[in-house]
Amino acid sequence: MLSVPFGVLEVQMATRMNDIEDEGRGRRQMQVGRVLGLFYAGGAVPCPVGCGGASEVVRVGALATGAGELWVECGSCAQRGRFAVPVATEPERRAVESALRDGKDVSCPRHAYRAVLQRRGRGLVCPDCGVRYRE
Repeated sequence: MLSVPFGVLEVQMATRMNDIEDEGRGRRQMQVGRVLGLFYAGGAVPCPVGCGGASEVVRVGALATGAGELWVECGSCAQRGRFAVPVATEPERRAVESALRDGKDVSCPRHAYRAVLQRRGRGLVCPDCGVRYRE
């Protein structure tokens, strides 16, 4: 089983929802870690609103902070959700820099499958999760 090294994240829904109780919001935030864990393992991502369907990633973005963002859309109910992906940790950055020095192809250290980092200017960004590993 793949362990994912991040804490609780916030989900921002792209569609208007009814008022959500604080208890429901906490439950949804706990699910975000599970959703990103499934995503990084290469598994099916569940519906962002919980209808039981499977979602697919429809947009990947890189933020100015170095973090990434994933927009997913459910195949059953067509609801969309935005998941903020945390910035790269220092050990992840060091692993990428070490692989660069060794002359290897550099892949995102978070994915269970091989996601080769792409150059954007002088930086390196994961095309699958939007996280920047090099400034």
